[in-house]
Amino acid sequence: MKITLDDVAKEAGVSRATVDRVLNKRGNVKEATVDRVFRALYSTRYLIEPEDTEKPPSSYIFDFVFPVAKTKYFETFAEEIKNFGKIFASMKAEVRVHTVVGFDPQVLADKLLEVGENTDGIAFVALDHPIVRDAVRNLSDQGIGVISLVSDISSQERLAYVGIDNRSAGRTAGLLMGRFLTASERKKVAVFVGSHSYRGHEEREAGFKSMIRERFPRFRVLEMPEVLDDDAKSLEHARELLAEEKDLACIYNVGGGTLGIAQALEESGHQDDIVFVAHELNDATRRLLVNGTLDAVINQDIKQEVYSAVDILLNYKLGDELMLGVQQPKVEIYLSENIY
Repeated sequence: MKITLDDVAKEAGVSRATVDRVLNKRGNVKEATVDRVFRALYSTRYLIEPEDTEKPPSSYIFDFVFPVAKTKYFETFAEEIKNFGKIFASMKAEVRVHTVVGFDPQVLADKLLEVGENTDGIAFVALDHPIVRDAVRNLSDQGIGVISLVSDISSQERLAYVGIDNRSAGRTAGLLMGRFLTASERKKVAVFVGSHSYRGHEEREAGFKSMIRERFPRFRVLEMPEVLDDDAKSLEHARELLAEEKDLACIYNVGGGTLGIAQALEESGHQDDIVFVAHELNDATRRLLVNGTLDAVINQDIKQEVYSAVDILLNYKLGDELMLGVQQPKVEIYLSENIY
C-alpha cells in the first residue's frame, strides 16, 4: 500500500499543508514540528525509494562504525541506515557504514582516525579503552563531532551518548526477575556478560546486581566468563552451568549470545523452570518468547537511535543546540503477549 502525505500528517499530528511546507522547505514551521514531520516520514517510510533512484546532493558526510558481532545484531543498524538513506539525504546528510573486528580497541581507534580523514561526524559503538579515548580526543581537536552509540565511553570530548540508560536496563531486568521468582525456593541467579570492554555491559551488570542487593537479597549472583557476544561460547558455558548448579533460578544475559543460552536450556529441559531474561527484540528472540524459553526481553529502539545520532551530528554542524528535537530511547520491556 502506497504511503501518502495524509498518512505522514496523521502520524506527525499536523496538517497535510505543514508536511508539504517541510518537504519543500517553505519555512514558517517550528523546529519541533519539523522534527516531528521528519520522524513521521521516517516511521511511515514515505521517502524510501528504490536504490537506483536519484538522490539529492548532500551537504554533510556522517559515518557509523560498528563491530562485526557473531550475533549479527549490528547488521540491523546498518540495514536501517541503508533503508532511510533518502530521508537522511533530504536532511542534507550522506550516511555511511563501516565495520571493524569486535573487542579490539587498537583496531577500533585506527578505524576512527581513518574515517576521520574525510567526514563531518562519527557515531560508533564504543569500547571504553584509553586508546579509543585518545582517538576520540584527536578527532575532537580537529572539530569532528563524535557520538558514542549503544555503549558509552568515559570521554569528555565525545559530543553525546545515544542509547538507553544501561544501568536502568540492568535494574529493570533484576526487578522483573525478582518478581517472576516470588514463589521460587531456588537461590542462585547467573549473569552472562558479553565483554567488560563495553561500558554498557558493565552498567547493565552493575544495575542488575544493585537491584538484587536492594530488593531480593536472598538470591546469590553467579558470575559467568565473558562470552564475547558469541552463541557458541554462551552455549558451552550455559551447558556447564546447568550441569553444575541444581539450585539455579534465573539467567540474565546482558549482551549477545542469547541463542546459545536458549539452546542449552532447551537441551536440558529447563526452559520452563528457569527464568531467562535477555536483551534486544528480533526474529530469534520473538520465537523464544513465544515458545516460553525467554521470559522477558529488554529492548532499545534502533530506528530512533540511528535517527537521533544523525540529528545530533547535524545540529553540531549547523551550530544548533545539540539535543534540539532529539529524544533519547527508553528502556522497553517485551513479553510474549506484546511482541506483535
